Amino acid sequence: MITPPKENIDRALLRAFLEAGTQFFPVAAALARLYQTTHPSEFQRELEQWRTDVSDAANKLEVRLDALEQAHHPTLSLSDDADTLARWLVANSEGGLERFVDADTLLVALPGWASRRLQDAAAELKLAGLATTSATLGHPLRLVTPKAMLFVLLDPIVLGSSPQSDAVQLARLILELDPPLVSSKEFAESLGWEPRRFNPALSLLLTLVPDAQIRKVLQPTWVAAGFIVSAETRVKLSRLVSSTQD
Repeated sequence: MITPPKENIDRALLRAFLEAGTQFFPVAAALARLYQTTHPSEFQRELEQWRTDVSDAANKLEVRLDALEQAHHPTLSLSDDADTLARWLVANSEGGLERFVDADTLLVALPGWASRRLQDAAAELKLAGLATTSATLGHPLRLVTPKAMLFVLLDPIVLGSSPQSDAVQLARLILELDPPLVSSKEFAESLGWEPRRFNPALSLLLTLVPDAQIRKVLQPTWVAAGFIVSAETRVKLSRLVSSTQD
């Protein structure tokens, strides 16, 4: 029996995103269910460590997910190869951004892999909504681009950080400082986080922000340059933060 800690970050995020009426629900269900591989014993060890590291109330989570899955049947099952590719993409991302990696780079990084094997692994991640792929004439797979949810799912396992917990911490700081506009650069500096840690957390929070209020200035460092903090957004952030407290 795992004793639930004071805060349950996954539950808070799931409920907040659902109440926000976003399109996050199918992925949130997969996030909460986490990650199945063909090595359940290895995964269980990592999952238990993840639960400890990110302060997840595992027992309540599993009960909640049973009901969730009965209603919506979300699944996320990856093969060994897709698992290997996913972990490589997460471990080698410099900024936690949706930046493409070319197939030739991946074939060098994954010794013994043939092009067909890489194509299939990338296709699995694409079908799971965790990556996009592109092809060119004569090249069935040219680029693989990780999506933000890949970092949210696997950062706790691969890097030991928690975008879920970080998103709540960022929301608290925004509410405390009450700025009319969030600058990604300034808030990352205030928290002492590098872009690799800040961006996955920001990606989660941006699902609570109206698209028109997100600053989408072209720049190389952040998921977004920032966003306007409207009254609607403050309410959503408040719900998120309050739902993490007893």
